[in-house]
Amino acid sequence: MHQPLLKQPSVLLGSASSGGTIAAMRHLAGHGVGVNLIVDHPFCPAGWSRCTGRRHPGPVESDSERYLDRLLDIGKSDPGQVLLPTSDELVWLYTTNAPLLARYFRLYQPPVDTIRRTLDKALLEQAAISAGVAVLPSWDPQNLDELAELAPQLPYPVLIKPRTHVHRLRNDKGMVVHSADELAAEYPRFLARERYRFDEMPRAPDAVRPVIQKFVEIGREGVVSISGFIGRSADVFVTRRSTKILQRSRPVGVGVCYESRPADPALSLAVHHLCRELGYFGLFEVEFILHDGAWTVIDFNPRLFNQIGLDLRRGVPLPMLAYLDALGEADALRRLAAEAQDENPAEKVVFCDSFTLHAILLAQTLCMRTRLQDLAYWHSWAKQNRAHMVRFAFDRGDPMPGIIHVLSELYLGFRAAPRFVRTMLPSSPLVARGL
Repeated sequence: MHQPLLKQPSVLLGSASSGGTIAAMRHLAGHGVGVNLIVDHPFCPAGWSRCTGRRHPGPVESDSERYLDRLLDIGKSDPGQVLLPTSDELVWLYTTNAPLLARYFRLYQPPVDTIRRTLDKALLEQAAISAGVAVLPSWDPQNLDELAELAPQLPYPVLIKPRTHVHRLRNDKGMVVHSADELAAEYPRFLARERYRFDEMPRAPDAVRPVIQKFVEIGREGVVSISGFIGRSADVFVTRRSTKILQRSRPVGVGVCYESRPADPALSLAVHHLCRELGYFGLFEVEFILHDGAWTVIDFNPRLFNQIGLDLRRGVPLPMLAYLDALGEADALRRLAAEAQDENPAEKVVFCDSFTLHAILLAQTLCMRTRLQDLAYWHSWAKQNRAHMVRFAFDRGDPMPGIIHVLSELYLGFRAAPRFVRTMLPSSPLVARGL
């Protein structure tokens, strides 16, 4: 255990089913920081961790009005806790209600304009261009007439992509279309099925309208993540690089397996420029894909992220850096960030949601949608990397979150089995797609 800080406030986290929340909870507890949790159902894995302090029952994060009321009740009864965001939903909730929440919590949030430009894919692209960071070709038709005029000119395939995931009731990443006729048919359907809960919270007026982006097939280079931390003072900056090599669904989806990669100074510098352009500080994961010889930015996650345990294993104490900056502990922050700059480029670390990986392989085998050599690859990959694997939830010293994660995934899997089978990945290692 690390030497605890004196008189330190606790941290309050949400998204109790997220791998990022589980990893951050264990990490902060290891530094002597108390961690409390909001849970929306009994089978949230983080809620079963021995590192959890108080467990506060609460609504789902998409129910913004009730979630805010619950936060205020918690803050009134136990003021002074640090709020660290664990999802896009909570990033937006904390930011747009900062004056109200600041009465009871220590907030660590950039201003609303920064977060709007970060979470809105079209505004993020504009910021990246201003920062000199490459982007994929994309289009933003304002209405169906503009879409009809644009459609014949597009370089198919293209991705119909949600502008933001805040307040969405669906969790898909988008839809790939391969022709002008298919775009003309699917775009209105995509628009019609998008349901948001913006009646309760402020939003951009065009947030429901999706963007259209060039869809790029990804090979061995995968989807590259530059994750890390930038402080309120931008001279505090530390990153790590990894590659997403397997995701839950095709053609776009949440990552299941990641591999560490040596530092890429050019990509880290690009992220620093983008953060400065946005006015952003805090934790981040920025995703890139290779297109026409350039690494293009496709997403910016301004919060804890699912595979954060990969960076913790590699010596970057991300939640603790955010915690110290939230408290204004500048000297301690700089010392810890300086220690995290040292990286062993030869070190091999992987992240894996082991249960989901094996569930995908089993489902594909039963449906005869995989090749024997692909199955052999992934079983060999898991075996070879077992010694340096960071798992989604399992830890020998804190086993219950891993057990609950399996039970929860089984339940969700049975409910979503038909859709899961339709959207399964091929099990080739060349499976990552742009988001």
